[in-house]
Amino acid sequence: MNFSALDRYLDTFYAEKNVPGLGCQVSVDGEIVHTHLAGFANVEERKPFTEDTLFTLYSATKVSTVSAGMCLVQKGLLQLDAPAGDYLPALSRVTVRDPDGTVHPARSPILVRHLFSMSAGFTYESDVPSIRALRERTGNTASTRKVIEALADEPLAFEPGTHFRYSFCHDVLAAVMEAAAGKRFPDILREELFDPLGMHDTVFAVNEEQRTRLAPEYHGFDGKTGKAREVIFKEGLDMGMGPNYFSGGGGLMSTVRDYGALSAMLGNGGKTKGGTVILTEDSIRAMQENQQTEKGLSDFGEMGGWSKAGYGYGLGVRTLMDRERAGSLSQQGEFGWDGMLGCYVLADPASRVGIFYAQQENGTPWYHWHGMIRQYAYAAILGAEK
Repeated sequence: MNFSALDRYLDTFYAEKNVPGLGCQVSVDGEIVHTHLAGFANVEERKPFTEDTLFTLYSATKVSTVSAGMCLVQKGLLQLDAPAGDYLPALSRVTVRDPDGTVHPARSPILVRHLFSMSAGFTYESDVPSIRALRERTGNTASTRKVIEALADEPLAFEPGTHFRYSFCHDVLAAVMEAAAGKRFPDILREELFDPLGMHDTVFAVNEEQRTRLAPEYHGFDGKTGKAREVIFKEGLDMGMGPNYFSGGGGLMSTVRDYGALSAMLGNGGKTKGGTVILTEDSIRAMQENQQTEKGLSDFGEMGGWSKAGYGYGLGVRTLMDRERAGSLSQQGEFGWDGMLGCYVLADPASRVGIFYAQQENGTPWYHWHGMIRQYAYAAILGAEK
């Protein structure tokens, strides 16, 4: 496999796309077949971006959350079609606000499936009365479950299961997973995913050694001058909920080495290179299956725009439904997600391919080049098969 065209493309990112540093890892059959690193984790210190550079995943966290959630489904601890209120009773008392402002009890329950598929009716608004009151009452020290129980007091934006809306659904799912497993969300992730995959640098809070490898966030970086409008040194995503809140939607930090391992496992149909089964074929198929109604697909298309053309939304991941419309060399059912500063996860079980790409720049239109990264990687893989 010759990845030189992909590497040349990535090497233009510093000067032409204003990306200070990046890493990209490609796997086939669960094995990492290519890694490319370019630019700097810390431009000011001229510290190169490496496989072990730590960065904030933002919404790419969601891939870990739903993967671990499916592990609980496999164990029978969680059922997709059970009411979420069976696990977290506060979710059985939700209300809905209609377009005219009328608030009434939800006519149907929030199912666990709705939380995976962003169709439960939540929004991403956290500055709401119930959360403000909880913060004040606890000194902003409430646990994940307590925050979500408070959020459940706020009216939903629509009846569960009727629309797609990008929202706190995966944070709510994290709290439901805690209730189902009887463990903290970070412990569920570690036991179900991170330890079996050797992902020891994927964390909600860094230790002293990890802190030395943490890349700052660059806002408005200019590759021609090497300067940024703002350089922010912070440890992960601060949702404003305090130190005991672990966001299933965006709270993790990781490395190319770690998230490359996750993408490789998912791309290999749920198995590691050594054959260890993390997710069964049935679980992978369930994740890939579009969960949206026709209206939900329209909602998703409006959010994703042309960068998600040809994709639907499954159990917490985009899923490829129309290869021609997407203009993609990946196969039907290719799935994954991305993150606010440009991280990108791809898993294609039909081709046994995984791709993970990372950057830490807020301001670049990374959604313009994720598809190009995918195409260059597939061109190398498919060329080797001739």
